[in-house]
Amino acid sequence: MNLKVEGGDVAAWKGDGIVVNLFEGVTSPVGATSAVDKALNGLIGKLIASGDVKGKFGNAAIVHTIDKLPAARVCVVGLGKENEFTLDRARHAAANGAKALRGAGAQKIAVVAAGGANAADAAQATAEGVVMGLWRFPKYKGEKENNEVEEAVIVENDAAKKSDVERGVARGKILGDATNFARDLANEPGNAMTPTRLAEIAGEMAKQNGLEFFVIDRAKAKELGMGSFLGVAQGSDEPPAMIVLRYWGAGKDAAPGFGIVGKGITFDSGGISLKPGENMQDMKGDMSGGAATIAAMSAIAQLKPKINVTGVVAATENMPSGKAFKPGDILRAMNGKTIEIINTDAEGRLVLADAVAYASGTLKLSPIIDAATLTGAMVIALGNVRTGVFANDDAWAKMVCDTGNEIGEKMWHMPMDDEYAEQIKSDWADMKNTGGRPGGSITGAWVIRNFVADGTEWAHLDIAGTANTGGGKDRGYINQWGTGVPTRTFVNLALRLADKK
Repeated sequence: MNLKVEGGDVAAWKGDGIVVNLFEGVTSPVGATSAVDKALNGLIGKLIASGDVKGKFGNAAIVHTIDKLPAARVCVVGLGKENEFTLDRARHAAANGAKALRGAGAQKIAVVAAGGANAADAAQATAEGVVMGLWRFPKYKGEKENNEVEEAVIVENDAAKKSDVERGVARGKILGDATNFARDLANEPGNAMTPTRLAEIAGEMAKQNGLEFFVIDRAKAKELGMGSFLGVAQGSDEPPAMIVLRYWGAGKDAAPGFGIVGKGITFDSGGISLKPGENMQDMKGDMSGGAATIAAMSAIAQLKPKINVTGVVAATENMPSGKAFKPGDILRAMNGKTIEIINTDAEGRLVLADAVAYASGTLKLSPIIDAATLTGAMVIALGNVRTGVFANDDAWAKMVCDTGNEIGEKMWHMPMDDEYAEQIKSDWADMKNTGGRPGGSITGAWVIRNFVADGTEWAHLDIAGTANTGGGKDRGYINQWGTGVPTRTFVNLALRLADKK
């Protein structure tokens, strides 16, 4: 889809449909919506008075212009109550409008940004909403979708703001495209998205964007002592891949920089501790953290912040076979610590153990953040709304949570009291890989924390509930199935850290 900015009056724009905004409770349209209303001889105002058009958040009402405007249709989208407005509501509203017009057959649409005084931020949110909202994954369907929007135009009437709008739209498109890239990866079936294929895609992306790229294969991982990662991988016929992507925005003479780590289990059967068959097909998305890492690195490379950033993805399958690791086995990670296996389905923390040890200990990255569809306990605790954040530093956790919350990837800082670590003590090794059901997401995070190098600021995002819609309906820019969370959080953290330098 082509996305661009045009100046002028949206009421004079020619195309298939335009999107304008309305706050809940407003009886007389203002701004661009007022201009369109006047061109329609007060039709929108009359529909508001009759209750047929509301500004309630999530609503999208299509009005036919019947040749009174150059555009065939107007979609009035609700922003909700003005005192509750956020840029994330602008994202959702833009997505709702674009999707409604697509459903009506529109191929060329225009959107008016909502967002208050900062034109660049409003334009960025609008662009993100349109790009993410129109995303679909029809790749494997024989019968293709009936209609796609070919061009979306952000219209700005104030010539003085046009350059800010253009800057915001350019950034928004990069972030929206990156999120959709992560969604595409997570939605691929396990027979297509193997660790090898994930590494190939990461390599192709790196070449396009000028990133350093290499893969730690099975032999090199063994040489490095990555016994925890290789223990999970040994049950699969598919070769594992520890994928490394490096962006040198501050130069190789500067500090190693920010580290992003992703769990990349391209299919998780549970291994010997086999999962129930119901919904196991969703385990194709157990590499969503890795997908977000790769996608975030693509956006960071395009946005060019003056900071060094490295992405590490621990990619493998977790399969049952005669070679698979077993409950009771003891694995040794690259930092020398040993892990007693209680349940082979608690494998994400095992691959992250070596990935985090490598990122923090070998590459000396700090701060670091990892993302993983780690625990069912996280879904029970926070559902599909918020990502759980665990950290060894409160200030770093606050920055992570603030960043995610501001851009619509909602976060919640979870506790990591020392008492929880007691649950993973082992009689036979340095720790167990699971501490049982109580506080399961916290004890899972504690396993990973044991592999963070001393002095490294670390945060862990448990995206088990937010990486996909959990069977729920589409909502604004959040479409079924994979959500792309936390791609935009990763990118915005890199931008924030660069600004602090």
